Amino acid sequence: MNKICKYISVVFFLVSISACSKWLDLQPQDGITKAEFWKTKEDVKAALTGIYASLNGGGVEERIFVWGELRGDMVLATSYASDDYRFVKNVNILSTNDISDWSDLYTAINNCNLLIDFAGTAKAQDPTFTEGLYNDYVGEALAIRSLLYFYLVRTFRDIPLKLKGSYKDTDIQPTPQSTAKQVIQQLIGDLTRAQTMVPDYIVPPGAGAGSVSPENKGRITKPGVTALLADVYLWDEQYNKAEAEADKILATNRYKLIGKAVLGIFDGTSSETIFEISHKNSRPNPLYTMAADTRKPFAADNVYINNDIFTPNTDVDVDAQDSRGEGSLFQTGGSIIKFGTETPSYYNFQVYRISDIMLIKAEAANELGRGSEALAMLNQLRTQRGALQATARQVNESDIDGINRYIVEERARELSFEGKRWFDLLRLAKKQNYANMDVLTDLVAKTADVAVQQSAINKIKDPDSHYLPILETELFRDPALKQNPFYLK
Repeated sequence: MNKICKYISVVFFLVSISACSKWLDLQPQDGITKAEFWKTKEDVKAALTGIYASLNGGGVEERIFVWGELRGDMVLATSYASDDYRFVKNVNILSTNDISDWSDLYTAINNCNLLIDFAGTAKAQDPTFTEGLYNDYVGEALAIRSLLYFYLVRTFRDIPLKLKGSYKDTDIQPTPQSTAKQVIQQLIGDLTRAQTMVPDYIVPPGAGAGSVSPENKGRITKPGVTALLADVYLWDEQYNKAEAEADKILATNRYKLIGKAVLGIFDGTSSETIFEISHKNSRPNPLYTMAADTRKPFAADNVYINNDIFTPNTDVDVDAQDSRGEGSLFQTGGSIIKFGTETPSYYNFQVYRISDIMLIKAEAANELGRGSEALAMLNQLRTQRGALQATARQVNESDIDGINRYIVEERARELSFEGKRWFDLLRLAKKQNYANMDVLTDLVAKTADVAVQQSAINKIKDPDSHYLPILETELFRDPALKQNPFYLK
């Protein structure tokens, strides 16, 4: 009983660590030290359970959604949202704006660091702690840490890269930012290592090798690491490597499109899912309250989505409906029901699906001069989803920019409200040293209030504005941090 209580305590500790607040919120609470814990494989498993719990505890998912959607064009801040979030649409973000709060992600990162640091200590003391199990646990922690850092580097650019855990106050040191390039290089190295460590596929007891198990969806396996690595390479414009990683997943034939999009994609058993933040038999998904409930602070921008993303044309689409459009995964009143239709909702939050990998592959192939192959993959996905004829682009296979824009449009339809839209638009805009800045100026022209529209357009032309400020309280806590220069003007 004492051992069970200890494991329950550590999971609670890892989830509740964010209650403390110092530099980057990286320090643990008193009560569990290296000497008292990290003795057995069960200790390490309990710590890993706590890491996964810190993903679905609310704060991480909320940050992913807000960072990836609010600065885009598909989500509105309603009257129930705070002024901080409404200011975002007008490119009027101050260093006091709550959108810049990164504490939940850094808390989860510290949990990962502690496991990576001390799993070896437990292995040395526990003769039943096998090398294979050790690799599984450390590899999963490396991958989750990389996922969190990938969101942070795309949101803030230059960020503190904390790679050692803090378990006592004397561990806490000022942490200057690393450049975005340094962070990306670290992620590539960590993910390449994790690929050799995590399990390829978890087969439930008594089930066949091809069985669909929620454990393969809500836990990091090799395809999940590979999907993240492909995404990192795509962001870094290493297209040949992005394609190579995407091909590894496609070659398994393990993940299949289900046809027309339905809410069942998010229930933990879909053949499409590679990795998702699981809520099954766990905490409710907080995104229902944020985007579907009556007093939701965020809503789908139906006017824009229906006119520009799911463009109607009754001459060619009589009685037709894209399975991903209004009435399916979001409703006429703006409620986003992709995360469930009732409260509490236990729908999972998708991180990577096979359609995402197809689109990564298509973009990489296009950038490598194989536009016809990219268009064929787009058409395959569109046919499966019942896409409207009106949203089909007639693009020459040699028109790299035109195909890229078509791919990003299709990503909006396919991956709507999954915390990806702003990052997709930014990735498209910054290609070839911001050759596509019009993507962002057009975005702001559509989403900013008329009274401040020109000012907002002028601001968004500055590449520094594409990344959020360091929160003022973090600057106060850690004198080594430097503010994004856009927010010093």
